[in-house]
Amino acid sequence: MTEIRYRRLLAFYPRDFRREYGDEMLGVLMADKRPGPAQVVDVMRGAVAAHLRGLWTGESRAARVVWIFGTMLLFAVALRRVVGGLYALARHPEFFGPPVDVLSWTRLAAWGVALAAAFMGWRVLGAAGAAAGLTGEILAPLRSYVETPATLLYAYWLIVAAALVLVAGLIADRGVARPRHWQWVVAAGALLALQGVFAPPSRNGSYDLQWMLVLVAVVLAAVAIFRQEPRLRARLLCWAAPVIATVPVVEFGFGQFIVYNMGHPESTRMINPFQWALLVLVPVAVFVGASLLDRRGRVTAGA
Repeated sequence: MTEIRYRRLLAFYPRDFRREYGDEMLGVLMADKRPGPAQVVDVMRGAVAAHLRGLWTGESRAARVVWIFGTMLLFAVALRRVVGGLYALARHPEFFGPPVDVLSWTRLAAWGVALAAAFMGWRVLGAAGAAAGLTGEILAPLRSYVETPATLLYAYWLIVAAALVLVAGLIADRGVARPRHWQWVVAAGALLALQGVFAPPSRNGSYDLQWMLVLVAVVLAAVAIFRQEPRLRARLLCWAAPVIATVPVVEFGFGQFIVYNMGHPESTRMINPFQWALLVLVPVAVFVGASLLDRRGRVTAGA
């Protein structure tokens, strides 16, 4: 192969990687005694690995913030379910049966363990708690999936968020240092947890109030993110992108699916394999895409 063709192959590597190692790699390739398909495969494999490593550059610090902020919010959502059930029991003591099911208590305990571990920097315990919490977030909508498949879609953002928190905990910095401006996330979590008291479903107009509380909680969490330093803020937005993307995925990818099932209870449609793949791959693709754009912006700014 000629030098021009080798340079075209090396173009698949990240720009900053080529700037630092390009000439050295070109010399190694031209001296290689086995030019051909095997060499091309090795170069392409190395290019993919370099891009993946680039996605995680400096990620452990951002992951720690995601780990702590994420478990705080997921614990608040789990607490909201328990608080809402207990409040309903207090207002209607004639209610028969436990107001909060075992799964809700389990999720609350799991995210409580994950939250304590996140603040202490204990990865193994944090991973165990987050894995149990993620399992609970998946099992909860699956219980009614056959009768109402849309319950899984409504819980989709929670499942994605729980998966991200689990991954973040596995790669996060160790230690007990708290992220800056964590008090804003505490305030957001408090609003989510108290939703069941301020806006129980039995009250007229309660759903408008619930959405208002959620909106305020989102704004408070966004303030915590945007008050971080610029470099860390950009990485946090990459982590948040998959959760944000769940809204258009459900709205535009499953809108007709939900409408059909609401109008045809006698012939409920299930999520097909292509749609399952969409639910799994879209968050991954969004995170990778956001990270590549962020990485390209860093390289351009440093050029």
